[in-house]
Amino acid sequence: MFLPLLLGVGIVKSRVLSVDYVLSNYCEEIGITTSGASTNQVPLQLFKKAENKVFDEDIVLIRDVNLDELLVLGVIRRITKFEPIVKDRVRSPFIDKPEILDQTILLPFTSGIAKLYATLNFKTRQIEEVRHVVTPGSKVYVVRRGDFLKDFVKVSKAIFVGKHRFSGWDVPIDTSFINYHVGVFGATGMGKSRLIKLMINELVRIGHKVIVFDHSGVDYVPYFKDYVISSKMIKISPPTIASVIAEKARLHWQTFGEYLEIACITFVTGARIASKRIVRNEQTLKWSKQEFTTHLGNVMRSLNARDSTIEKAKLFINYFIEDEFFQELNHRTLEAVDIVNKALNDGLVVIDLSEDTELPVKQGIIRDIIEEAWKITKQYRQTLNVIFIIDEAQNYVPEREWTICGDIIETTAREGRKWGLSLILASQRVTNDVRTSVRANLGTIFFSKLSAQGDLREIGTYLDLADVNESILAQLSVREFFVCGLMNPLRKPILIKVREVS
Repeated sequence: MFLPLLLGVGIVKSRVLSVDYVLSNYCEEIGITTSGASTNQVPLQLFKKAENKVFDEDIVLIRDVNLDELLVLGVIRRITKFEPIVKDRVRSPFIDKPEILDQTILLPFTSGIAKLYATLNFKTRQIEEVRHVVTPGSKVYVVRRGDFLKDFVKVSKAIFVGKHRFSGWDVPIDTSFINYHVGVFGATGMGKSRLIKLMINELVRIGHKVIVFDHSGVDYVPYFKDYVISSKMIKISPPTIASVIAEKARLHWQTFGEYLEIACITFVTGARIASKRIVRNEQTLKWSKQEFTTHLGNVMRSLNARDSTIEKAKLFINYFIEDEFFQELNHRTLEAVDIVNKALNDGLVVIDLSEDTELPVKQGIIRDIIEEAWKITKQYRQTLNVIFIIDEAQNYVPEREWTICGDIIETTAREGRKWGLSLILASQRVTNDVRTSVRANLGTIFFSKLSAQGDLREIGTYLDLADVNESILAQLSVREFFVCGLMNPLRKPILIKVREVS
């Protein structure tokens, strides 16, 4: 008595995976393909009844009767309305006397381009490259419910941050390519931090270790309260202190850098200068501006610096750096290695950089923590799977400005994937906000409305944008992002609506 029920289940399963079942239950027929198709794109014309139901960025399936058990998947772009009588390049009497125009004689029609992304193979239940040119007259279907795509687009290490804008397909983001780094770009208010919060939740869920550098302290700190560490608690390494002092005191590094580094290292180790030799002192000095400038002068004098150079260093430090900077160094108790170890143990650490008002200090903390992760990987020769999220990246690795942490960020962008060290950089702009050598190594990019023209072209030099242009970006709403690159299983831009953060 149970046999018919079992057979019914089997029949339903086979129908779900068939071409006819997918087209009739998940899609709506909207038009046909026309002449001029290639493996990259297909021109199409829409049925009259479908003209107001189809939008740019809709996912479409094309059925060519010559391609058995295959459907070609694409995304609609450049929807355009034409009319054979009222043409843009032909002048007619109707232009000057539109009142004589009889609407019944007009024959308007809507065309578009389907940018081809993949082929759905119903025999293998896999996606494949587009190898066949679609025959003119093939039927075109818009995907109204995209959940069936999970049977074809399979990702082993997927996270989910949003659904396709129109079909509702929950686009899987392939984290096996997270080590190739990620960029998140968009104008203010488009939802960059919301997207990254979801990514943090999902990455931690599947076992990645995440360290977030919250520049302003308002984007991630309130949301991840149980994982927050104030930057005021984190020690700054002596070489980084030297860099911060040089930056704050406006001392040229080529002239003063060596002196400052030696002075900082000997100061924190409790050494003193005597007879041009570094001698260990029994008691480590506490940081103060007066003690340090005296120590610096002794170091520079022992290294045969000119008197004028010594006086300039002391004068500039006294004038440009406040006493509180040195006093606060005494209250920093956490080492950079403690931050990395906490991330490895707890899965997530959020550094509240807003506690430090000076940008060089923030840059120094980022440099020390990333460098510490590098030391661990080199010492133990193993990957860490640590992801560094740098908010407001224009402050830390800008295009035309040296920063304390810029070089270590660039090194991580170029070489980090071999050791499981990954970057997620967030900024409003692309070209000026992020160093060229860094953005060229971003394997995946999420982008929404951009702050400046030219940013989209810049992204297109590294990734396939499949004809996405500024006019399309202008139509985007809050939480709408294109995702393109390695972590997108289709490799070409898909428009997603980012989920709300619970």
